[in-house]
Amino acid sequence: MTTVLVNELRDVQLPASVVTIGTFDGVHIGHQYLLKSAVRRATELELPVVVITFEPIPASVLRPDVFAGRICASDEKLALIVAHGADVLVTMKFDHALAQWSPEQFMDAVVAATGAKELWIGEAFALGKGRAGGVEQLTEIGVSRGYSVCALERREDIDGVISSSRIRHAIQLGDVSLANRLLARPFTVTGEVIHGAQFGRTIGFPTANVVPPPEQVALADGIYASRALLPGEESFRNAMTYVGNRPTVNTGATQIETNVLDYDGDLYGQEITVQLLQRLRADEHFPTIEAMIAQLRQDEIAARTFFAELTEAVD
Repeated sequence: MTTVLVNELRDVQLPASVVTIGTFDGVHIGHQYLLKSAVRRATELELPVVVITFEPIPASVLRPDVFAGRICASDEKLALIVAHGADVLVTMKFDHALAQWSPEQFMDAVVAATGAKELWIGEAFALGKGRAGGVEQLTEIGVSRGYSVCALERREDIDGVISSSRIRHAIQLGDVSLANRLLARPFTVTGEVIHGAQFGRTIGFPTANVVPPPEQVALADGIYASRALLPGEESFRNAMTYVGNRPTVNTGATQIETNVLDYDGDLYGQEITVQLLQRLRADEHFPTIEAMIAQLRQDEIAARTFFAELTEAVD
């Protein structure tokens, strides 16, 4: 079944459905568990599953001064939700007006549009003004609106609860290995390759330079083992990626510069997607260009060793 994509609840007219609501930034393991559970229950009831999410990320509107940035772009998030089986995906515009809705007002709109019979949410979920609509309140509202609430426990690993905020923190620290484990896929950056100073080419390490999306959580500076998906190709190529402002040559602005191993084509003006797999080292200032080149050669060896070991582990 093809997912129906809408931006307004009033564009949905269903007599009955199973509904799940969330921000779903990153669509991490916990989100995936919720989506799969709602889809499985909808299948049992022979009802469509409606996923309601918000754009932009509510925290970026309500607390922009402390919001660290989003884990994945809106298009990527929506595609991941669709891939997990949503029959109808409602992307509601989140603004200060919507933030003022009471839980009752919001759920009245949901029920009127979707005919919700069951509402599937995480145990820490809350909606409405002042986050007043937690599990208990939404359950009480459901008694008179004809839906029941299924609240799932948050997923955990040995280090604690799996959450978007924990993943953002890991990315900020450069621990993309942890972030990728909690996402169950690599953290990615997609963007158009821009013209840089072409310094990398002059020292034997040509790079495809991408300006990171301003709304995305900032990566820690350093060198990463990475993979790059190039235009027109279906498979990712092994690469190493530098994140930072190149203190040795003092270029200023932070960029994501990817050296695709064993590739020397022209990618300017084209879009590439880079998966960050493991941070190899932090950024450094080198006393000379020669010292920097020597270290980059060691970084390339480290990256190739990482991919060789990864291949052996898969085999």
